[in-house]
Amino acid sequence: MLNVRNVKDRLNARQKVVVIIMDIMLLTELFLCMYYGSAKSENLTVFFLKAYLPALLVTVVTARLFIRKFQTKGTNAAEAEAA
Repeated sequence: MLNVRNVKDRLNARQKVVVIIMDIMLLTELFLCMYYGSAKSENLTVFFLKAYLPALLVTVVTARLFIRKFQTKGTNAAEAEAA
């Protein structure tokens, strides 16, 4: 059977703020990389990949760490199965 989380196990308020901030940062990084890359139009793809991908990885990994840090007690899958 599928292991579907209950509605009460969704993201809490702090985690939602982290997700919103992450989304804004990713859009800002995308905009800035495209803007600065357009000045070097012949190397746009290379510049974009070298600038955006590392920024994307750092942002997503940091956001995941904060989401786990702000996790409320008792929302782990192991704890849910034990109950």
